[in-house]
Amino acid sequence: MNVLSEIPVVETERLILRGWRQDDVDALAALFADEAGTRFTGGTMDRAGAWRQMAAYAGHWVLKGWGPFAVTLKDGGETIGYCGPWDPEGKADEPEITYGLAPAFHGRGYGTEAVRAALRFARETLGWPTAVSFIDRDNHASLAVARKLGARRDGEALLYGSVPVEIWRYPGAETGSAETAA
Repeated sequence: MNVLSEIPVVETERLILRGWRQDDVDALAALFADEAGTRFTGGTMDRAGAWRQMAAYAGHWVLKGWGPFAVTLKDGGETIGYCGPWDPEGKADEPEITYGLAPAFHGRGYGTEAVRAALRFARETLGWPTAVSFIDRDNHASLAVARKLGARRDGEALLYGSVPVEIWRYPGAETGSAETAA
């Protein structure tokens, strides 16, 4: 049985969020090798490290039944990053919507589109009443995505007990949907 083949596919206007494939390692290796792309996510890693990170994303689906998706372009199928619910052991007190795109795809609205889709998945499929993203206070691009989707700063946390971040909480069903946020 291939559990990973059962990962749902989430489509947006321009993106497909899907399960992980072995050939996604090339895109992740490029993303994780880029200093600008990893400045706020723990720094660069080599190809083997990128493969292990991809395996962690895929394994999250096996262990928890949900996890980060591979983010691909509808037009051409190129893998451009990752996005989805994430809650590895020891990270923080609650799961988050994590995301990262290759720098070449920043500034085009793909991050907002992917996070919006992941939030919808978390609410509609997983039943999350609310969701957060943990964001470094200097990560202006991710802060802009969170704000566009209606998130508000909701305190601070230490990821893995030592990495300071801000908690950005997206509106829950009771306060209005990120689907309609500008």
